[in-house]
Amino acid sequence: MGSLEARYRPAGAAEDTAKRRTQKSKSFKEVEKFDVFVLEKSSGCKFRSLQLLLFAIMSAAFLTLLYTPSVYEHQLQSSSRLVNGWIWDKRSSDPRYVSSASIQWEDVYKSIQNLNGGEQKLKVGLLNFNRTEFGTWTNMFPESDFSVIRLEHANETITWQTLYPEWIDEEEETEIPSCPSLPDPNLPRSTHFDVVAVKLPCTRVAGWSRDVARLHLQLSAAKIAATTARGNAGVHVLFVTDCFPIPNLFSCKNLVKREGNAWLYKPDVKALKEKLRLPVGSCELAVPLNAKARLYTVDRRREAYATILHSASEYVCGAITAAQSIRQAGSTRDLVILVDDTISDHHRKGLESAGWKVRIIERIRNPKAERDAYNEWNYSKFRLWQLTDYDKVIFIDADLLILRNIDFLFAMPEITATGNNATLFNSGVMVIEPSNCTFSLLMEHINEITSYNGGDQGYLNEIFTWWHRIPKHMNFLKHFWEGDEEEVKAKKTRLFGANPPILYVLHYLGRKPWLCFRDYDCNWNVEILREFASDVAHARWWKVHNKMPKKLQSYCLLRSRLKAGLEWERRQAEKANFTDGHWKRNITDPRLKTCFEKFCFWESMLWHWGENKTNSTKNTAAPSPPTTSLSSS
Repeated sequence: MGSLEARYRPAGAAEDTAKRRTQKSKSFKEVEKFDVFVLEKSSGCKFRSLQLLLFAIMSAAFLTLLYTPSVYEHQLQSSSRLVNGWIWDKRSSDPRYVSSASIQWEDVYKSIQNLNGGEQKLKVGLLNFNRTEFGTWTNMFPESDFSVIRLEHANETITWQTLYPEWIDEEEETEIPSCPSLPDPNLPRSTHFDVVAVKLPCTRVAGWSRDVARLHLQLSAAKIAATTARGNAGVHVLFVTDCFPIPNLFSCKNLVKREGNAWLYKPDVKALKEKLRLPVGSCELAVPLNAKARLYTVDRRREAYATILHSASEYVCGAITAAQSIRQAGSTRDLVILVDDTISDHHRKGLESAGWKVRIIERIRNPKAERDAYNEWNYSKFRLWQLTDYDKVIFIDADLLILRNIDFLFAMPEITATGNNATLFNSGVMVIEPSNCTFSLLMEHINEITSYNGGDQGYLNEIFTWWHRIPKHMNFLKHFWEGDEEEVKAKKTRLFGANPPILYVLHYLGRKPWLCFRDYDCNWNVEILREFASDVAHARWWKVHNKMPKKLQSYCLLRSRLKAGLEWERRQAEKANFTDGHWKRNITDPRLKTCFEKFCFWESMLWHWGENKTNSTKNTAAPSPPTTSLSSS
């Protein structure tokens, strides 16, 4: 570390010495009064030299004790101490709030040295610093005014699971969900700060960002900044932490400077106030279930829906249909799709015809994925944060339908999403705020942070642990959970088919509708996929498809290999004699007989199809020749 700059002086520096001389002269006056009194009591002058010597020793000892750290520490450890109008109470330390971060004071000095034109006459609020650190602050900036901010600690019964429960009663059928309250910082009226400095705990172990104390301190810093900012001058917030602050509370686009573990922000006060109106966690809905009363944002030119396709073209049909569903729901926002060079010009033209603005990207490899695995390139989703010509983006997966207009979500901050499981959000529909520095943050930690599910959703949940819950109707999963009662399954089925729609977004899990024949949901024919099977939801997707122009429908044709695979799965369902009986149905989908490839003999593929689908390496028996089950009736 280099030497301190000229304006940074440790204890004993020239500026501090001048200040102490003034204080010293006052102390001498007090002692001189005492000395005069003693001299008046003396009857001779033979002790005068001894008295002067005694006086000098006493004065030096008094001043030394007054300004040593031990006495300073003792003063602050008294039952209460008044520091610039603030009461610093003696309290037993709460280990959740204790930060072990080593403060590099030179970095702290560099971070704020030029504020207020470099004059350093700052009003500084200190939160979560210990007594010794308070002394260093005052020595480092002797001309500034420092105030210790009092903050009651959160009740120990409040855990991260309390703030982010797996489930809440969104429809308020049995209870009204509510979040516990976290204590607010104690701020006298008309308080103004130029800088709010906060020391954050960070354990540097897995799950470090899911920490109640850490969240509480950052929310408190936001409240202080929002309430003490003065006019257009605003307020700076300085975090001292070994781990990055919450990126969607204190946006990195508002990061003024970073020196080591000192992070200086000048937040957008208006945006902070909006965020502070949100529930503290996902324990309450940030958007009510009946969201139609929400106001839309104003600058629609800076807002867009976005999705991404990479590594394969089999989702092109899904993306085309998703775009059409957005338009059919009434939205006129921009549609942006990110594609890599594996998506052909032919498919790009289809996407453009559907309404997507195509952006070409370079894929991002997941460094923890195996070669050729399904999740090898899914970190490409981070490119969404590079769409900086937009302020807000609603990301949607390509395997969903928009049934009702969700433009009102543009009024929500990053990250707004539905719950997934445990304390996590589902990234299939989410509001993000593009920013190049957020993209850099995501890239900076890809070798360090492990995704819980190996994909982008798990990684994003480690970065954005502070998120805002919207109703599951805005990203409703086509899935029947194991153990669902028949009444629950029937309710879901009614929601899938309701007309007019009740759901806002229907998210298709399992085998996608366009990869099946339109006659029925082919998830029925595969044991492990049957939990995703719903003919009602399947028909809903095809209803949107059928409204599309014929030119767009041509991008949803089936390749011969896929036709062969569907027939093979049907035969396996027949062998298993699945009681639902879907395997008995004849196929009327005209795509069965539509050929757009050079070779369309999908029936011949079946002779060797089973060799790669069986667990027995010795089973070489070929399936029987194709029957009429896939023929047009």
